[in-house]
Amino acid sequence: MFNVMLVDDELVVRRGITTSIEWGEHGIAFVAQARNGREALDLLQEHAVDLILTDIRMPVMTGIELAHAVKAQYPDIEIVMLSGYEDFQYAKEAMSIGIRHYLLKPIMAEKLVELLTQLRDEQRRIRSDRQGEIIKNKIFNENLPAIKLALMNSLIHLKPDSGEVIDQARTLNIELVGPAYQVFVIEIDDYAMFTEGLSRKEQEAYSFAVMNIAEETLVSRIPGFVCYGESDKMIGLVNTREGLDIRDNCKEIQENIRKYLKLSISIGIGTQRADMMDLHASYKEAVTALRRKGINGKGAILMFSDAYSLPDGSQQGMSEEDPARNAKKLVKEAIQYIAEHYDKQIGLNDLARHVYVTPAHFSKVFKEEMGITFVKWLNQYRVAEAKKLLKTTWLKTYEIAEKVGFQDYKYFSMIFKKYTDYSPRDYRNHE
Repeated sequence: MFNVMLVDDELVVRRGITTSIEWGEHGIAFVAQARNGREALDLLQEHAVDLILTDIRMPVMTGIELAHAVKAQYPDIEIVMLSGYEDFQYAKEAMSIGIRHYLLKPIMAEKLVELLTQLRDEQRRIRSDRQGEIIKNKIFNENLPAIKLALMNSLIHLKPDSGEVIDQARTLNIELVGPAYQVFVIEIDDYAMFTEGLSRKEQEAYSFAVMNIAEETLVSRIPGFVCYGESDKMIGLVNTREGLDIRDNCKEIQENIRKYLKLSISIGIGTQRADMMDLHASYKEAVTALRRKGINGKGAILMFSDAYSLPDGSQQGMSEEDPARNAKKLVKEAIQYIAEHYDKQIGLNDLARHVYVTPAHFSKVFKEEMGITFVKWLNQYRVAEAKKLLKTTWLKTYEIAEKVGFQDYKYFSMIFKKYTDYSPRDYRNHE
């Protein structure tokens, strides 16, 4: 049996993990449970344990403190950390003492079984040829990001043999099964400003976290992988098919990174390619689309196909030339959409996509009908909503900024003053 100790201060978590699965069928036994690190150390004197599955945050003794003690006293025991994205600072410390594996809460039973059976089998192999396997695993884990990057580079810069690449990917547990493929590029917004004062290791740690969150978010929905590209960029590749739009997947990546790391990212997306040998073109398109961030603003999701091709009437449902689509109806639909979504990050591309026209056509029609640009109209609408909140609530300026669609409250204050001649604070106090 592969003996596991579970350490978590929440009874419901311990009970859920130990009772939700028939562990004996997998050759795994939970031989001890503890509420904190101190209890775990006491129990280690009474039980033979192969692996400790421990929470990070606990009273009396944390998971990190427990890991330090176990590594010093029982170096052969494997440790798996249970953590949330908010525990990233603790996770960095755990990495420094050799913790290789993490499970994010809430824990999926399938992932837990997969990881524990993987570690069970790994220990069996280590026991059969201990020294050789330890060295092999260490080298592999240390070089995994570089190996994945090498695989990505061969796909986007060379024209590799597809069968060979598929086999190489499978050795990394990456499935490249098609029938089509699509490349996207993630860029951390304001990277120079964000990393000012951080050490190189700290910068790499944040980039590594962005990559991991992006990949975990992605592969939970669609097969693919994400690798480290440059300091502020990551490259992703997904299996896709005709008619599948990966924008929702990219929005979910954005939301998770904003939620857990407080970072804004922009994403450029290339077109689908049926042939793996054409992925270099999809990559170039993603990079080209990302350059439009200067026009669309930070936090954008930029499709190459949106920015650089005209809509197909048969696919879009209605083209610019359709006589039923008159300008007044188009603008009316757009204004209704703004009224329902002004509190979110919406831009020209979102509105154009909603009314099934190109951004250029939408921008032209909107200005002709309303007499001002779309961006100016949107700002005026948001300012009007902000004025209502300033007069009817005691919300703080940054809270009002978020409620009317501005992520940066300083930029909100600047726009507010531009259209009212008052700062938000002065407007609230003005009678």
